Amino acid sequence: MKKIVLSCFLLIAALTFYSCEEGGRIDQLDKSIPAPRPVEVTNITSIPGGAVIKVKIPDDDNLKGVVATYERNGEIVNTKISRYLDSLLIVGFADTLSHEVEICSFNVNEVRSTPVKVSFNPLKPAVQTVQFDIAEAFGGVKIHIMNNTSKEDLAVVLLADKNISNPDAPADSRRWVEVTTLFTASEDIFLARRGLESAPTVFGVYIRDRWGNKSSIITKVLTPLQESQLDKSKFRYYNPGDDNSFSTNSSLYPIQGLWDNSGVSASPHFYASTSSNPMPQWFTIDLGVKAKISRIGKLARIDYNIWTGAHPREYEFWGSMAPTGQVVPENEHGFDDSWFKLGYFEQPRPSGYNPDGTVPPTYTAEDREMFNTGTEFEMDDTQYENAYNELRYLRVVIINTFTTWETKAKVGQVQLGEITPFGQILEEYR
Repeated sequence: MKKIVLSCFLLIAALTFYSCEEGGRIDQLDKSIPAPRPVEVTNITSIPGGAVIKVKIPDDDNLKGVVATYERNGEIVNTKISRYLDSLLIVGFADTLSHEVEICSFNVNEVRSTPVKVSFNPLKPAVQTVQFDIAEAFGGVKIHIMNNTSKEDLAVVLLADKNISNPDAPADSRRWVEVTTLFTASEDIFLARRGLESAPTVFGVYIRDRWGNKSSIITKVLTPLQESQLDKSKFRYYNPGDDNSFSTNSSLYPIQGLWDNSGVSASPHFYASTSSNPMPQWFTIDLGVKAKISRIGKLARIDYNIWTGAHPREYEFWGSMAPTGQVVPENEHGFDDSWFKLGYFEQPRPSGYNPDGTVPPTYTAEDREMFNTGTEFEMDDTQYENAYNELRYLRVVIINTFTTWETKAKVGQVQLGEITPFGQILEEYR
């Protein structure tokens, strides 16, 4: 037995030694390969926060790629491309000063060529050019991001300080509490933070890019408006006589599916009209209370025909205290004089639409997230003077779906997952 064990040990040792020897030979660098020739820089284009550097790749079979080395925010950064590309993207600067870059080609041994040194002045980065503002809203505050023309990925940081004794105190002297961080790459968008106390508060906002560069902080003393979600158990479908959605009593996709709180899932309930309904089409909800509406949340039929089909693209919301059902031809949509418009809205899409308004064939992760988690439509009495009028009856008008917008069809189906109004409840009827 001892002889067998000893023989096995010697065999394993021999194999291990042989493997190491062979491995060493395989991993050994071929020192005969010379350093590659330097690249030729053909063009430098400054962009926000950086530059695009175009290079001419040397004709060298052993060349593996090109690397740009530069200092950014106190750290040495290497940006590499393969030999099959010709453009280096240099990003992440927060100024417009001159920055030097060393560009080298490198071979399969990672041996670099003699560096070519170039310099560039970045254009102002997004954290300096994107405009933003903050305003009070029902239940919280809303932040308006504007002019993000490069569609940079941005973090929007909301701060709060309850001490309002010195509203003009410098931002860097305040004892900030971070309320939330919101993320967007949209060019123009409103971001809301709800659930805040209705008390005077100093709010601060700044934006940050993915490299940690920050904007300055803007501050405002704001008092979030009192707001609550309306009780959907009080909702009833109501037809004063002029509703034109003819399938609201469908047993498969009933109108009640819009307020049964099932819209947070793909099934079982959502509302769908028939494909023979006229466009625009509308239906009316008796809210069971007198209220002022601040915003209306909308959920789609989740993960179904994303950004296409019978999902609404253009909306209007109207209110009334006592609709008559009378058709008044000279009024918009023929609505009677009791109705007032709360607002017109088009479904926002974080990555945007094509210049001609059509929908791009692909969508981003942010697009899909908004589609499935819902959209909120803010009422704004600066655009619609009656936006905060008292109402009991809410009329939802679908001007166009994605299909009818594209085809200009005068009839079409509508599919919706859930409607959730928020606002100030003034009086309850049931």
